[in-house]
Amino acid sequence: MEINQLWPTPIGRIDIALSEEVRQGLIALLERKDASHERVRGDAQAFKSFVASKKFYYGVHYNLFAEASAHPEHEALIEFERIACRTFRDYLRDAFAVEDADSVRLSGRCFGHVQKPGERTFPHYHQGCDGVLIHYLDVGDGREPDPSTQNGSHVLLLLDPRGSPNYPWWGKMHSVIPSRGLTILHPSYVWHETTVWHGSTKRVVIVVNFQVTGHGHAALYRELKF
Repeated sequence: MEINQLWPTPIGRIDIALSEEVRQGLIALLERKDASHERVRGDAQAFKSFVASKKFYYGVHYNLFAEASAHPEHEALIEFERIACRTFRDYLRDAFAVEDADSVRLSGRCFGHVQKPGERTFPHYHQGCDGVLIHYLDVGDGREPDPSTQNGSHVLLLLDPRGSPNYPWWGKMHSVIPSRGLTILHPSYVWHETTVWHGSTKRVVIVVNFQVTGHGHAALYRELKF
């Protein structure tokens, strides 16, 4: 009998040691961005009003790479962009055997999250892109997660988006314990979330959404007039 394991989901994992100057610069920038965003109260009506005001979209839809020159940390952003692109090309080459990974054109959007004690990232995936890079700038101080459980403090959970019939496929979730410098790469369709952060200080993560724009039919698309 021939067994073919079809449609795998390759998840990349690598530790990247940014220089302390770059790391601290990115943290300062993301903390400043976070402080400028309006916080939402817990009741549903407040959230509906917040979304209706468009502040929700304004607050989270930005691109640090596009606005790098406007920030005093622009050199740190440029260096991170260089490292992120190189890492994503390695991911394309190693995970998908993309032979021209060094020459395909890339576009991307960079943003970040500052997680305060008691906060979490809810389940989501990233629309409109091909791949995602998640880099942990600071994992904070506090209770370390138990490696044997998927319910530890601020564990990253990666969920298989495909359906599951039954045994032995009920284990459709993979947990990752964050550490400073840890970098995770995955296809954009992978659902992911975190458990609640129970530490005593902030956690800071920077994210890049990548589009491969120089490959296949994507390069033929143009903005339409109507």
